[in-house]
Amino acid sequence: MSSSFPASLCACASLRRSCRAICHLYDLVLTPTGLRLTQFILLYAINEAKEIAHCELANHFAASEETFSRRLASARKSGWIIMKTGSRNRRLYRLTEKGRAILNTATPYWERAQQRMRSELGDMDWNKLSEMAERITQAALRAELAPSKNGPRRSITIELHCLDGAGIASSFAST
Repeated sequence: MSSSFPASLCACASLRRSCRAICHLYDLVLTPTGLRLTQFILLYAINEAKEIAHCELANHFAASEETFSRRLASARKSGWIIMKTGSRNRRLYRLTEKGRAILNTATPYWERAQQRMRSELGDMDWNKLSEMAERITQAALRAELAPSKNGPRRSITIELHCLDGAGIASSFAST
């Protein structure tokens, strides 16, 4: 698909266009399983962690907890995950047998989508894609904290609600 639309309009527009195309491919390949890519990656991440806090999931995907509240509620309603309340009232999620079964059914389809992308990109660009995606994510997260040039300087305080390994909540400020 080629277009005269400028690919370099802005970083966000370029990446959203790529993401929509990739997500469409994965959704198409996953169609026989009844899962969408967003559902698959949520189940996959929970399965890899065995049990994971709501905020850790959101942080892992650089998304808001509200976004994951909706996705997790849908997965709970489908019977794929269960939630329990952990220490400090943290919501912890893990897969049910039904969740593991749908994930196991969907994984070969997801692997096919992965292989299609890898074949189209080639091994070198496939590896660069992962590296660049992580760099872009980290750059965007840092840029959120950068001083605004469109208005008065402001102080942004981010409080991490997840506890570190020692059980200590962290916070920092950037001006």
